[in-house]
Amino acid sequence: MTTLRILVFPLLFAAACARQPDPARALRGASDGPASIALPNNLLELVEKADVKRGEALFVSKGCKACHNLTDVKLVGPGLQGVLERRHLNWVARMILRPDVMVKQDAEAKQLFALVMTPMANQNVAVETELPALLALLKSL
Repeated sequence: MTTLRILVFPLLFAAACARQPDPARALRGASDGPASIALPNNLLELVEKADVKRGEALFVSKGCKACHNLTDVKLVGPGLQGVLERRHLNWVARMILRPDVMVKQDAEAKQLFALVMTPMANQNVAVETELPALLALLKSL
């Protein structure tokens, strides 16, 4: 019996500690969010020209790191690796700019909120300068 416990306990412990899948990763969206959240017409161009290193610095200084990992592992909010494969660039941009509006007006944001049950804080991200750098960082993941 002792031998059985010695063999079974590590297996049960390993299974319990295994990385749990992030349910938010299963939500695939085609929406680009409510048009009431204005975005620059040349957002993609701004993102292409933006500095990823600045995006990394903003990720820390704006407090994003407190709730999000730059991997696929959920922290408080979903892991951000591959987020631009799961969501439209404009949707992510609008979620960064106005998460308060998104959870009220966007069906995908409502679903995501139902999974994480923690509202994303509005970080007052500057549309023309900070947003492209953050999106460039997410695109690089």
